[in-house]
Amino acid sequence: MHIEELELFLSLARTRHFQKTSAQSNISPSALSRAIQRLEGHVGEKLFERNNRNVSLTPAGLLFRSYAEQMLKIWKEGKQALSLDRGVVSGELTIYCSVTAAYGILPDILDGFRSKFPQVHIKLRTGDAESALEQLQKGDTDIAIAAIPDQMPEHMLSMEVAKTPLVWIRSKKNEKPENPDWNETPLILPKQGIARKRFDRWRKEMGIKPRIYAQVTGNEAIIAMVHLGCGIGLVPEMVLEKSPVMHTIEIMEVLPPLEPYCIGICANKKSLGNVVTKAFWDTARNYSMQSPPLIRTTFE
Repeated sequence: MHIEELELFLSLARTRHFQKTSAQSNISPSALSRAIQRLEGHVGEKLFERNNRNVSLTPAGLLFRSYAEQMLKIWKEGKQALSLDRGVVSGELTIYCSVTAAYGILPDILDGFRSKFPQVHIKLRTGDAESALEQLQKGDTDIAIAAIPDQMPEHMLSMEVAKTPLVWIRSKKNEKPENPDWNETPLILPKQGIARKRFDRWRKEMGIKPRIYAQVTGNEAIIAMVHLGCGIGLVPEMVLEKSPVMHTIEIMEVLPPLEPYCIGICANKKSLGNVVTKAFWDTARNYSMQSPPLIRTTFE
């Protein structure tokens, strides 16, 4: 049994999807399937139920997952202990963030971290920003870059590194009434998360009964639907700035503005006992102190 097989097993147990796991792990689906079969041979039990659409853990797989997590944790701690004995920080660090954060926030922090700790292997996973804290909660990542909620869970810490306004956007090809009728204008909104909560609070304060055209997951999906002319959308300005269709979209001047998005480095408190996670946290802290987060005002 190899550590790599345990890592693949846990990744597949998380995604329940061979294609996603193979893409994240940079191996072919057939190689992933063979690795899982080898692991099942070592264990002597079938760990997954497979069909053309779904992958699910068997009862044996559910039981084995907790042991696999413990084995992988002990293995990483052992490697780190041996490295520290030589005066070297090494090991693995898993970071979860949105594509926008990977382009706009992470590079400066990673440059400083990798120059100080070149023997740490970074595993970057990207996905929906609203899922970042959930990934941290489940222990699927060491560090998450996420929108900071009004109240963080007690077992988590956050460090603010950026702020960006929540802005209303529309396609440049659409008609542009100076004061849109918010009760009639089709809105494209996040299905859940911090931006949605702030919209709900804003519309109550404004006394609006919105006409919601679509509720979607992911800011990129909102931007795409606005680009297609489906309605007005609400997104963090930072996401719009990284969009390939930014030139087709304009930011609307809407008062009062919604509360800005605060973006932070997040970690479980217990995980800061891990020397690699703590090293990244300290690097991010230095970055945030040298580059204090600023709110960029979209309009005066």
